[in-house]
Amino acid sequence: MKIYTLFVLTAINLVNYLDRFIISALLPFIKADLHLTDAQLGLLHTAFTIGYLASSPILGLLGDRMSRKWLASSCVFLWSIATALSGKAQTYGALHTIRAVVGVGEAGYGPVAPTIISDSYSEQVRSRMLSIYFIGTPLGSAIGIILGGQWGQHFGWRTAFLVAAIPGLILAILALFIREPARSADPIRTPSILETWSQLFKTPSYVYNVLGTTALTFAVGGLAYWYPTFLSRIRGWEVGQATQLFGSTTVIAGVTGTMFGGFLADSWHKQNRKAYFLVSAIGMLLAAPTAVASILIESKAWAFPFVFLTIFFLFFNTGPLNAAILSVVHPRMRATAMAINILVIHLLGDAISPVLIGKISDLTQSLTIGMLLGCVTIPIGGLILFGGANHLKEDQEKILKGRDSLRPVGPGNRAIRAR
Repeated sequence: MKIYTLFVLTAINLVNYLDRFIISALLPFIKADLHLTDAQLGLLHTAFTIGYLASSPILGLLGDRMSRKWLASSCVFLWSIATALSGKAQTYGALHTIRAVVGVGEAGYGPVAPTIISDSYSEQVRSRMLSIYFIGTPLGSAIGIILGGQWGQHFGWRTAFLVAAIPGLILAILALFIREPARSADPIRTPSILETWSQLFKTPSYVYNVLGTTALTFAVGGLAYWYPTFLSRIRGWEVGQATQLFGSTTVIAGVTGTMFGGFLADSWHKQNRKAYFLVSAIGMLLAAPTAVASILIESKAWAFPFVFLTIFFLFFNTGPLNAAILSVVHPRMRATAMAINILVIHLLGDAISPVLIGKISDLTQSLTIGMLLGCVTIPIGGLILFGGANHLKEDQEKILKGRDSLRPVGPGNRAIRAR
């Protein structure tokens, strides 16, 4: 059943990002049909993010307190219906609202799925198992961009949304047959909301992790959202050609980068407990110059090798940083910890960058300048993670020693509870 669980959750994560990023391939068609500015197009992603952020803390708390598979299934169904309705929107306001509902649905899945995988596998293989799960991130994003561009060009942007909704509806049913693992082998009580928030913000590596991932999310969210349009408008490619090439590159580079980063972090982690952060930081610092080169170089033959390298290095972090979060929080706090991480990284990351890039494009009449802005936070995130690496081992040891503070009160352990 572990294999089935990992397969279904990975497939849902793929559809998660397919439904999230298909809109980036459809922007030229939506712009022409609804007569929108670049800033308005950017706000469509902001609407999604606001829905995501507003609901993720609440749904994260629910994930620590109820059946995770039922919560995940319900949320997959919700966002799939909203994706279908995106194709029925007749006005900008309607599309804006529906994209926010897509965000609400995805907010209930993102925090709980990694905790199910974490509880299913030991720490020795957790990063690589999470890396397999997070293969769905680049794969789903790429499929959404490729198919969105092709469907949008041949059948229209509305049909693209309708077709994209079908896999999620099927997977929502399959998720109900997952065998949910126990959250912990110990009789640990569920902590209060105040205890959870206090514990998280007193964990230095968690704070550094969130800040570093925020810088990364700002860059990735903005660049991925606008890059197909950049190729079409600035480089003069057909939309279908631009989305197909960018999407194919994202698949290969994202999947290999995710797997390589996860396996490297697990292998290095045996000798160095800082490895989760170090692998991620190195990847971000290597990606910074290649990202700039991918925007400034006009030749297709030279630009896309740099696109490949940028995506490859940026996806080093996916498994390690999520494994790091799960290794420094109590099992009964994990869904909440993931939800707070999601809240912050998107609120300060890709809720801002797509609309900011679009606004700069409108003001300067140069999408290139806006794209270069999105690269600035990549090295900043790498430096933050290097700073946080020194706290990771201490926080992992602290959480192992501190589990007794969450044991239920009973004969023989009242003193433990009082510590």
